[in-house]
Amino acid sequence: MANLIYKLRLKLFSIIYPFIDDISSYKNQFFRDYITKNTHGVILEIGSGNGANINYYKKYKKLILLDKNIHLLKKTQLLCNHNVILADSSHLPFKETIFDNIVSSLVLCSVIDKQKTIREMNRVLKPAGKYFFWEHSISKNKFIYHMKTYIIFIWKFLTGGCDYNSDNHKLIKSILWGKSKIYIKKSILVKFLGMTYIYGVVLKD
Repeated sequence: MANLIYKLRLKLFSIIYPFIDDISSYKNQFFRDYITKNTHGVILEIGSGNGANINYYKKYKKLILLDKNIHLLKKTQLLCNHNVILADSSHLPFKETIFDNIVSSLVLCSVIDKQKTIREMNRVLKPAGKYFFWEHSISKNKFIYHMKTYIIFIWKFLTGGCDYNSDNHKLIKSILWGKSKIYIKKSILVKFLGMTYIYGVVLKD
């Protein structure tokens, strides 16, 4: 039964996500451009979704798109000829130190084992490699934070497990295998929802 519900959630999210992405696509161009414009070489995108970032990549030797949602990956396959892999970010099916860059956009909020995902990125990223991210993080407004906790279970069910009360800012600052640069940007939509966008890069030591 639990497995059936999980499959239903994945299917439901694959239907809802394109609409969510279309609503905010114009405002998100800044973030998509940031996380892709400096990437190069062999690139891994974690949580590639329906392939919304594909056309923003400027230069690469190889681009690998990874997601745990089979329905979204099927949509991505129709858009490109890149390697598309079904896998969870906490168990990356790759050898050690093979990627020049790793990219994630609005992914960490849905990751169950975040620390293991961070360790896996370290394992597959080359020395001096870069991890580019664009994520949303916890609201500093305590009223909004507590208000959202009442609807978070419904939101998580509809959005593939997205926990918008995750402190991803703190998570990325805690990364020990590299030096992080974290920037904050807000929009009217994000302010209304009580979420803050963070973006930046982690340079592996």
